[in-house]
Amino acid sequence: MRPLVLTILLGATLLGCRKEGCTQFGAENYDPDATVNDGSCILVRDKFLGSFEVNSNCFTDNYLRTIETTTDQHVVTISNMADTLGTVEAHVWGTDIVIDRQSVRTGVTVEGAGVYVAENDAISLTFRIRDTRTGIEVIHDCAEWCTKL
Repeated sequence: MRPLVLTILLGATLLGCRKEGCTQFGAENYDPDATVNDGSCILVRDKFLGSFEVNSNCFTDNYLRTIETTTDQHVVTISNMADTLGTVEAHVWGTDIVIDRQSVRTGVTVEGAGVYVAENDAISLTFRIRDTRTGIEVIHDCAEWCTKL
């Protein structure tokens, strides 16, 4: 009888200690006290995702861009760089986004960084384009304000 009572008390204690919340370490709303994942986790990259209207000082003043997920929770793809350069990958941490130097076509690389601005639901992004297709390196420094649509 005594083992049965202990088992019931232990089971009730363990069930009573379950706390629902986000259990995914590194998520925006990670709860270290949660023991049961309730599906509410907000990944760091989520605020960067979506369609954006881009205001640029580079080659084209205004155009559209999409930022999408990858299989890595800290990596996104940015389409339509400088309105014509194609897609790049970027790393996100907190409110920062970093584009490591990468080739977007033969002889053309892009690298840069930016920050998510919560009060505007926008991204401020600066990047450098290096173009060596003519045999002489030409550098374009670009700044963009990307407002989520």
